[in-house]
Amino acid sequence: MHYFQAARTGGYAVGAFIADTLDTMEAVADACAQAGLPAVMMAGMATVRFLGPERYVDLCRSVGRGRSIPVYAHLDHCTDRDLLLRCAEAGFDSVMFDGSQRPFAENVAICAELAKKCHIRGALLEGELGVIAGQEEHVESAVSRFTDPALAEEFVRRTGVDALAVSVGNAHGLYQGAPELQFPLLEELARRCAIPLVLHGGTGIPGADLRRAVSMGVCKINVGTELRRAYMDAVRDYASQEGGTAIGLSQAIRDRVRPAAARYLEDYRPGGDRHAAL
Repeated sequence: MHYFQAARTGGYAVGAFIADTLDTMEAVADACAQAGLPAVMMAGMATVRFLGPERYVDLCRSVGRGRSIPVYAHLDHCTDRDLLLRCAEAGFDSVMFDGSQRPFAENVAICAELAKKCHIRGALLEGELGVIAGQEEHVESAVSRFTDPALAEEFVRRTGVDALAVSVGNAHGLYQGAPELQFPLLEELARRCAIPLVLHGGTGIPGADLRRAVSMGVCKINVGTELRRAYMDAVRDYASQEGGTAIGLSQAIRDRVRPAAARYLEDYRPGGDRHAAL
């Protein structure tokens, strides 16, 4: 059973965090190990192009070595089919193709093709339907377009994707005002879609809403903005001090990023046993 499905069956969500550096990876892995949950390290297209797919996978494997939890490598919001397949070939555990801004039929056709190729390479494919407001690297939208349940059911049936990212009031980046997740819509999506659902834009969503979303079938929650902010705050604060060292900076980053990740993980297993996921 793959990690998406294991999470849905077990009634919990995995912690998926944007992790562009070794310090972030170590901090995230520590937080996930403390929570007793698998860790998903997410790389965007820019990170993969900068480091190379093989090196990113190697970093994830090295962070996972000797830990009590599995550590997975995930490609987030990819719109480049060739790059996505390179990542699958390099050993990424899961990859996401973002065809949300393409016509429905085109999104279906591309994801159906990619799902077959990814599965041959041993990688899971996450698709997206609906438009999530905000910006994640080069993918940007000023408004949300909620996921249509009937289209989602058809999309899942025709593509063979392993998980589906949905738009239910979530947004990338910082929320302008309190986020308002559409729980009746999420419930309908979970009823119609037999595969695990993914919630992007986790930064700033209240814990009670995260717990409710997990109880309704969300198996992976993406958090990026808060960890990036914690990282940069740590760099700025440490750089303002006298007598710093490279090791000291790495430790300062880890000490700031770890609790930023941990506070979300508290809500990813509503009422469940702390180590049931493992």
